[in-house]
Amino acid sequence: MAPAASPSRPRLLWHDPEYEVELFEQLGPERADCEARMLAAGLPLPVQHRTEWAIVHPTRRLWFVAVKAAGAGYQAGFAVDVSRSRAMPGHVLFSVEKFGAALSDGARAAGLRALAHLGRSRARVLRVHVDVYAQDRAIRERVGTLLQELGFRSAAQSRTYRDTVLVDLAPDEDGILATFRRSTRRNIRQIAEQPFEVRTIARPAPVGRLEALLGESLARTGGPPHHEDWNGVTALSDRCPELSRLTGLFRTDAQGPEALVAFAWGLNHGDYVDNPATGMTRLPRSRTPFTYALIWDLIRWAKRAGARWFDFGGVTMGHLREGDPLGGISDFKRGFSNTIVAVGEEWTLEPNPLRGQLAAALSSASSYVSRRLRAVAQAMPIRNTSPV
Repeated sequence: MAPAASPSRPRLLWHDPEYEVELFEQLGPERADCEARMLAAGLPLPVQHRTEWAIVHPTRRLWFVAVKAAGAGYQAGFAVDVSRSRAMPGHVLFSVEKFGAALSDGARAAGLRALAHLGRSRARVLRVHVDVYAQDRAIRERVGTLLQELGFRSAAQSRTYRDTVLVDLAPDEDGILATFRRSTRRNIRQIAEQPFEVRTIARPAPVGRLEALLGESLARTGGPPHHEDWNGVTALSDRCPELSRLTGLFRTDAQGPEALVAFAWGLNHGDYVDNPATGMTRLPRSRTPFTYALIWDLIRWAKRAGARWFDFGGVTMGHLREGDPLGGISDFKRGFSNTIVAVGEEWTLEPNPLRGQLAAALSSASSYVSRRLRAVAQAMPIRNTSPV
């Protein structure tokens, strides 16, 4: 009797005369070997596409699509996040973050064709969402044209950023520092004169404090809610300090969770490092700008890790004085660099349009009911239940 096939082995998803596309639905040595071959070939894999990311997020279904060229080995690869639909039980959503890295245009196109085929071949897939990331405008245009040909449409609602501030990491540290605005350099140095210390945040993650700092920052800027698995973040940072860094600013005159007054998180995607989350509080009678020193710590880490760019994770074109609610944080980012570029686009495919329309209707109805219930609850008088 032949031995049973390993569940971690890939299966052929799609092929043409030039490319074969494999699908890994589980972790295992075969996927790890595939990933190692891509990295050895010089393919920069964003962290969200790597095995280590899947390991520290065991509750998520993260498939991996690998594109192999005939006679040339692996040319592209990306993770597909498979999540359950809240609107329609039993149905799923596919999502791909930071798509764009490939050793050839042909491999990039083969991967997208395979992704569209995967979505259409499964009746219970409601939506396929692709977040494209590329600093090269020509790549974004070619990807967009192909996605349109495959039936994708530009996403109606954005999940991520289109424009961002980039810091060139080619100079040495002194050279990089010299490119910042004078006020930025002063704010970085000011921390050394205060009772604060910059150091990495290790496990166990101070989840409550991190969420409080992030929530406080988002409340000031009006940003949308952001939820992160901080235990997964610190686990990744401990396992792979070259891929993830969670750095914090701590008071040296205080103890316990309240000593942490700010944090910044960096992810190394190979040729660039981005900053997916930053949070801080404000202390009474203190005007110390906390996050400057943390971003400088991440930029230095990115330089040591061999990245070419530091990506601030999005920017608006407005200013705080012009009424832009995100203008303050955008002004902060522009203090580090004047290089602002477009990097992102978002596309969606509804492989089963009728089911997709039903899911949208159910989701809209659910949101309406929730809003009405909240309004009724707020309007109800509060009864006095205290004893007479």
